[in-house]
Amino acid sequence: MAKTIKIPHLRVVALISMTIISLCGIYVLLNSGANTIIAHGPIQSGHQDIGCADCHVDSPGSARQQIQANIKFVLGQREHPADFGKSPVTAQLCLDCHERPNERHPIYRFNEPRFEEARQTIAANDCLGCHSEHEAARVLPRTTFCSACHAELVVKNDPIDVPHTTLIKQDSWDTCLGCHSFHGNYPRSAQHALEDAFSADAIHAYLRNGPSPYGSEKIYKGKQP
Repeated sequence: MAKTIKIPHLRVVALISMTIISLCGIYVLLNSGANTIIAHGPIQSGHQDIGCADCHVDSPGSARQQIQANIKFVLGQREHPADFGKSPVTAQLCLDCHERPNERHPIYRFNEPRFEEARQTIAANDCLGCHSEHEAARVLPRTTFCSACHAELVVKNDPIDVPHTTLIKQDSWDTCLGCHSFHGNYPRSAQHALEDAFSADAIHAYLRNGPSPYGSEKIYKGKQP
């Protein structure tokens, strides 16, 4: 006959189990080195020393005030809902560490009306339109995203042996990042011969968190955590 476990014994087992789970949870929440355990995906290359709270900041107000604000929103007494718990990650949080004066493609430029159609292809008016944390890639769009703005590009005194107009007619958009870096933060000059450009495979590998073909030296580095 099978031996039954008495109720008090079950309570002890449950109490021990809950204690262990709680201690593990406290460790994960308080230990910055354990952030990767609760992360939604891999950490962006270069962000391994940044804690969750550096990007996921607390929403304004107390929990009671946030609840009251959202009740008012539901009742039509408030125009916008309030963020509960944590505020959404915004481009401004990115710029707090990565803003630099030599930016070739600043996000404010893409908010200009003339780029409205381009924004339908590439949401470059926001850092998160191209970059996303917890993804196994530095950049999410394909390397052909340059076409959104440069499809009618004409370069006077074109310095490259295969003119830009020819590359555009051939839809060779994979070659753009082989010579140019989007943000212009590397101390280098673009190649003048197409055969000297970085290969599309090297660029694709770089966008997927691989080694940088542009080198490790940068003009402006992000702020240290």
